[in-house]
Amino acid sequence: MAKYVLNSNKDDLDFVLIGIRTTENQYSLVTSVNKALGTEFVLSDNIPFNLKDGKLFYFSLFRFVSEEFGLEYFLIPNNSNLDTATVNQVGGEGLFADLNVEESTKLIKELPKTDYFIILKGEDLHLFQFKIIDKLKTIKEIVQVQTLEPDDLPSKMNLVF
Repeated sequence: MAKYVLNSNKDDLDFVLIGIRTTENQYSLVTSVNKALGTEFVLSDNIPFNLKDGKLFYFSLFRFVSEEFGLEYFLIPNNSNLDTATVNQVGGEGLFADLNVEESTKLIKELPKTDYFIILKGEDLHLFQFKIIDKLKTIKEIVQVQTLEPDDLPSKMNLVF
């Protein structure tokens, strides 16, 4: 049996990863983050995520570029979008017969309580990282903000796009 190894370049993971925990939906969060950081996140893409069993899920990718500071920001939910999630029909008899179940998946399964990620790319990332985290902590809808180390995550390649 052949053995396959994922070749990842250290440069692929050259970003700061911030985890956010909140009950807000993605559009409310983007609005709050824009006000707090003075950014203008816009929906730039829906990232497809294909699972082994052939199911396809999508994640909204919001982007903002600060040319003044040389930073590129990305905001992405950890849960796939519900409006494009796969719907399974539960068959059989009984209480749950003929029930439609919406499926979703996590982008980073190791962090089930993290709802969103902000990815920062640029030249002087670490100078701005703490200022950004302090501003995010002022948003009352955000329960928790934490810096994450992408190298420690088994699913880290899901964050390279």
